[in-house]
Parts: sequence; structure tokens; C-alpha cells
Amino acid sequence: MKICLINPPRLMKPMSATMKPSPSLGLAFIAGALKREGHTVQVIDSLAEAPNQYIEFKNDIVLNGITEVEIAKLIHPDTQVIGLSLMFSGNWLHNRIMIDYLGNAFPNATIIAGGEHLTAAPEMCIEQTAHLKVCIRGEGEETVVEVVRAIESGSDLSAIQGIVYRNEENVPARTEERKRIKEVEEVAWPAWELFPLDKYKKHGIIYGVDRDVYSVPLMATRGCPYQCTFCSSPQMWGTRYFMRSPQDVVNEMEYFHETFDVRNFDFYDLTAIIKKPWIIEFAQEVIKRKLEITWQIPAGTRSEVIDQEVAHYLYASGCRNITYAPESGSVEILKLIKKKVSLPKMLQSISYSTKEKMNIKINVIIGFPGEKHKNIWQTMWFLVKASWYGVNDMAPSVFSPYPGSELFEMLLKQGKIDMNDDAYFYQIIYVDTFFNNFFYNTHINKYMLRFYLMSYLLIFYASNFIFHPSRLIKTVKNLWTSRYDSRAEMALGELIKRSKIKVIQREEIPAESFA
Repeated sequence: MKICLINPPRLMKPMSATMKPSPSLGLAFIAGALKREGHTVQVIDSLAEAPNQYIEFKNDIVLNGITEVEIAKLIHPDTQVIGLSLMFSGNWLHNRIMIDYLGNAFPNATIIAGGEHLTAAPEMCIEQTAHLKVCIRGEGEETVVEVVRAIESGSDLSAIQGIVYRNEENVPARTEERKRIKEVEEVAWPAWELFPLDKYKKHGIIYGVDRDVYSVPLMATRGCPYQCTFCSSPQMWGTRYFMRSPQDVVNEMEYFHETFDVRNFDFYDLTAIIKKPWIIEFAQEVIKRKLEITWQIPAGTRSEVIDQEVAHYLYASGCRNITYAPESGSVEILKLIKKKVSLPKMLQSISYSTKEKMNIKINVIIGFPGEKHKNIWQTMWFLVKASWYGVNDMAPSVFSPYPGSELFEMLLKQGKIDMNDDAYFYQIIYVDTFFNNFFYNTHINKYMLRFYLMSYLLIFYASNFIFHPSRLIKTVKNLWTSRYDSRAEMALGELIKRSKIKVIQREEIPAESFA
């Protein structure tokens, strides 16, 4: 069959702290699975086509990337299946417009979709659209192959596990749950040859730090054995943790390095490092093959395994940027969100990574339900200690209840969230701003929380430049040359660029804007 897979544009505020778009690893896995089955696959990455195009959407929100009208022009006219990667709930307000526009433009094509948002709210997505036929829940590689087979043969969708589909009565119908993929090494590698790698490099479309080389994401493990209450992973992936062999992961890296000159890999794993023998074996395999590559862990990882020996092997094998994810410096909040981490051990682990000269970032979240003033100050003190121990970079985020997470379900039951009210989706979009964010915390008012949010940044970076004065000079130099070492520098550089953008109306979009 002829299939078109689409990575949609995104909704955002122009001057939000939202980073650049990044390649869609999930869509690349789906493309690989369908290609292996012999289907003809086209990929459209809406963000890569026009990463610097910002179009009026509603109020102060803009659409970043190409519109549904422009997407339709790129789809082959005889396409039989249109597949969408709908990862982020904040984009749903436009996703549903796009789905129905494409449904009208291609009445003979079947529209299917997958991703985190679809997994968490498939019935709602079908109810709010007229043309979405199938929602693929959780891991999609096996499911999408079966769905396409059923569409091709005209067979009953009800026999396919792991989906919600629009039945003959035009209402959503849920099938039996699909078991996790255990033999992860049998999954087809991502089909990056179908993606615009040249545009990714040209525009610096990367999740980690842009090193001005060809970069692609990679996943060495699947699932996460932990159950943090703010994370949708337990519903999307389950809590079973499957690891590929180190050799298989390095085989993939070597293939893309030799075939497409990929020189940097971003690990998208939910929890990349859990077992010490695995990570050391992996690093030794990279070193043995003498691959001239770098790799990063931008999404965050555990700290327990990273001791002096592991840190040495990480750097020696090419790891240059690593992210730790404490989320809070308060033991009370860590228990509340079920984040099983030891803050003293994390600081010790950070010191080992610092000695190996890796660029270190930590993630913290502010505004959890139940968080109090004392918890905020405990986190501030932890940020100062992390700065002293050598952390280069810190990204404070505002808590946002993502569909599928435990805290989302709690707030939904309390009547504080209504997914049929568009206001909820705007609140998600505003989460990356400093003055419009919405909080679900009842102990501290929004103005104090915004003050604390700015204080996190001020206290961390002031202490960082005091403890490590050479970093200030280096940061200024990197911003001037646009050659970044950290995600914070990238984010600041991106904000400087966005301060000069022109937000355009739809009728003003030039035809060559996505050429």
C-alpha cells in the first residue's frame, strides 16, 4: 500500500522557552516497520519543512511549521493510508483541524494515528474529529502492520489488539490490550533514509545540543521500571524494562554513521542507564570499533549507576552531554511524586561526570500539587549544591498534568481538568512561558510560583558563574558564534532568533516557504 506518515506542526507562543523541534523517533520506527512489510512509505516532517515559519493560530498562539493546506499539497495523490504521530497534547487543537482537512482532501485514504496523546485519550480524539479512523495505543510497530493489513484486505478491525477505532455506528470501540514487545532487537531499525536529514542538519533540528553534524535519535531500551506520578510512561510503555544488547545498539550506530555520515546520536530512552555492566559493555564496544561519533542523553537518566568508572567510559566512548532528572530537591516532594532517587548519591554521581568534563544538565519541576514554600526553598538549595558540584545547565519546568499520568487522573477525578474544554489545551501550551503559565498548586499563588520559577534560574546561574567564572565568558562566546555546549545556550540562542520573527497570516504564506 501507499502510506504517508506525517510529523505535524506544533502550537506555541513565539517567545516561550520551547526548544527547537526534534526528529520524530517514533515515526521513524513506524516507517521502518511498514517498509519492512513491503509498503511504499512517504514521510512529511511538517516542522523540518519550515522550522522558522510561524503562522497566526488563535489569540497569542502560533503554528510553527507548515499548515495542513501545505501538507496536503505534498501528499502523493494516490495515498491510501495517512498516518499521524500525535505525541503532544498541546498540539491537539490544531491536530484535529489537520485530521479533518486531510480527511476531506483525501476521501479515499484512511487516517490513522498513534503517539502519547492518542494512547492516553483515543476515544476523545475520535469523538472530536470526523475522519480519524484508528488510534494505535502504546508501542505501534506490530499494531500498525496489522492495521494496514486489515485496511488493505477490508477485514474487521475488532480483531486487532491495542487500538481504538471508529466502528460502523461512528463511535469509538476499544479492542483488547496488546502485550509489550519483548524481542526489541527484532524491531526494524528507524527508517531515517525516508526523513529529511539534510534539513535536520541545516536547521539544527535536534533534541540534544547541536554540533553542526548529522544527528539522529536512538533508543537502546524500552519502558521504565519506575512509576513517577507526573509521567505518562506507565500507560504508554508499561513498567517492564527491555534492553537491547550493547552490540545491537552499536551496530545501528555504525550503520547510520557509515551510510549517512551521522556523527551524533541522541538517546531518547526513558531511563537510559540502569545496569552498570550494560553501559560499560556498550561504551567498550563503541571504543573498540573506533567510531568517530558523539552521543548524548538529553532526556534525563538515573544516577545510581554512574560512578567514577562508568563516567570515564561514558566520556571515552563519546558521551559529551548528560542530563540528570531529580525533578525536585525536596525529599517530601520526591516521595509524593514517587521519584525514587537519592539526592546525595546524585550529587556524588554528578561530581564524577564533572571530572570527566561532560556537560551536565539537571531537570527540576515547580508547581506540583501539594508543593509548599519550604519544598521550593529546599529545591533552590539543591540547585546551589548542584552548581557547586559542577552542573552546567538547569531547566526548570512548570508542572503540567499530561494525559495518561497518575496526577492527571487524580486532577481529572477532582474536576480540575476537563478535556472537552479547550482551555485545558491552552494551559499546556502556556506551560513553557514565564507569565501565562497555569498552576495546579493550591498552597502557593501563581504570582509567587512565577517568582520562584525565575528565582530558580537566577540563583542557579548566578551561583554557577560565581563557582565557575570561566563559564560566563564561554557562554557569551558560544551565543555570539552560535556554537553551543549546553541546552540552555541553545534555548537562549533560539529565543534571540525568535525575537526577530514575523508572525504571518495564513493568506500571506508564500508558496516557496516550504521548498
